[in-house]
Amino acid sequence: MQDFLIGSATSILVMLAHLAGTILIVFGIKSLRSKFRDMNILYVSVILVFVYGILMIVLFASTGIWAALYYNLNLVEDWGNAFYSALVNYTTLGFGDLVQASRTRIYGPMAAASGILMFSWAAAILVYVLQAHLPAMIQLTVHTPHNKRVDH
Repeated sequence: MQDFLIGSATSILVMLAHLAGTILIVFGIKSLRSKFRDMNILYVSVILVFVYGILMIVLFASTGIWAALYYNLNLVEDWGNAFYSALVNYTTLGFGDLVQASRTRIYGPMAAASGILMFSWAAAILVYVLQAHLPAMIQLTVHTPHNKRVDH
């Protein structure tokens, strides 16, 4: 039961990291929007790179949270193996080359469940940003009667 509670608390920490990343994305997009006069292809590209970058940082930080748990509970030999093991579990790859002790193997599936939810969260944010900006990006390219492309 204690392992389940520790794993649940770790999952909540991971979720809070994603919440912080989401808030950073919201304020970052607002800040970036104020720096561009017009919505153009550069603006949309900067927004997408910014969102992708924040999401990747948060996903790796989340892996680090699980790795810290593995390391602090002495489930692995060193930090490198802790991060690798956490990444394999968090991404649900489950190679099986690092096996945790049977008394603590609940952490692997818990990290995998956390990863599934948080990767879905990240994907939802990326899809939302694309849906919000892609129509404007399409409007930036107008076709003339002579099929010549004009970028605004």
